[in-house]
Amino acid sequence: DSVKAVSWNIEWFPGGYPNADERAQSRQRRGVEKTLKKISPDIFLAQEITDRANFEKVIKSVPGLKLHVISTFKNSVGRNLAPQQVAIASKLPAHSAWFESFEPHKDLPSLRRGYAFAALRAPSGGLIMTYCVHLKSNRGSNTPEGEKNVADTRKESVRQILAHQKAMKEKFADEKIIGWLIGGDFNTNHDGQFPLCTVLADFETAGFENTWSTVDKKDRQTWRSDPNPEHRRFQPTTFDYFMLQELQSSPAKLIEIDRALSDHFPLQIELQL
Repeated sequence: DSVKAVSWNIEWFPGGYPNADERAQSRQRRGVEKTLKKISPDIFLAQEITDRANFEKVIKSVPGLKLHVISTFKNSVGRNLAPQQVAIASKLPAHSAWFESFEPHKDLPSLRRGYAFAALRAPSGGLIMTYCVHLKSNRGSNTPEGEKNVADTRKESVRQILAHQKAMKEKFADEKIIGWLIGGDFNTNHDGQFPLCTVLADFETAGFENTWSTVDKKDRQTWRSDPNPEHRRFQPTTFDYFMLQELQSSPAKLIEIDRALSDHFPLQIELQL
């Protein structure tokens, strides 16, 4: 009657940093395999995936876990494959799955990335409509203009996700939808740390529930700051979320891992079906 959902930004997987050598890739891959085997998620949302083949290797280490979709977002300049992708894997079969890129417009011409989507068949019947996202980072937000641009970019991303949800309600009108799940790295939080950003409020206004809402701030610091004080801009904070609509779950919780695997902790919820 319950389904375990896990979201994890694996930090430039495989390797932990851009253009990692084979030794670093192998080290992170082994650690991720060990972690996933221990967690054994039913639904797994992953961010910062740089190589599909390596990701499929670690997915196969968990019995029953199958990759349903991984994005192939392009860079805004040159249209080459972007270095960080999002993916959805699950032990649940998928009715269908694909990814969508965010649509830039004149006010936000450099809008990048997008979301992965999967309509997953619940064990008890019906569909769990699932999104994996990695929203705009806080890079460039150290000026008033930059802060506003980052906030506007994330707000537009949320608007497009909610527009997609509306379209899916129509597309799947003949199916039984039991609920909606949005998870991933939001790069913001509901603590007032980013005052111009309305991501959490926009989702909640649309009827989504924040699974961190009853968890104390000190117990949900999903992102760990750089161990080098000279490179440390933010203190540890909450960046990673599960938002639910028409679904019930336990409060989200962190899964503690070694810092060498990722600067983000995985987070987990138990969906009650």
